[in-house]
Amino acid sequence: MSAFHRQRNPTGVREEYNAYSPGAGVQQQEEDDPNNKDTRLKSRISMLKEVSISIGDEIREQNRFLSTMGEDMEGMGNRLGATIKHFHEMWARQGCGPFFYLTLFAIGVTVFLYIYLKAR
Repeated sequence: MSAFHRQRNPTGVREEYNAYSPGAGVQQQEEDDPNNKDTRLKSRISMLKEVSISIGDEIREQNRFLSTMGEDMEGMGNRLGATIKHFHEMWARQGCGPFFYLTLFAIGVTVFLYIYLKAR
């Protein structure tokens, strides 16, 4: 083993350091210490465990939200279906008169909004 070693610093640039300098041996010893590796590994595992628990909690919360939203959409679909059914019954009883007036009203509102927004 030579007295000089190449090492990458956090910026990715290789630097040479003297293996016999006072700080080099302590740093190498800390990195090689099995207890230190075990401690770092345990801390990383506990961090991953916390993250996975948080992800699981978030998934359960989102599933509850989606089921509530699905129930709301189902109720809205039932109301919309009932409204369309009533509209068809009205159409059958009164002919096309109300539909004609509704269409004329919609066209009138559209033209009014177009002119109003164009003048602004």
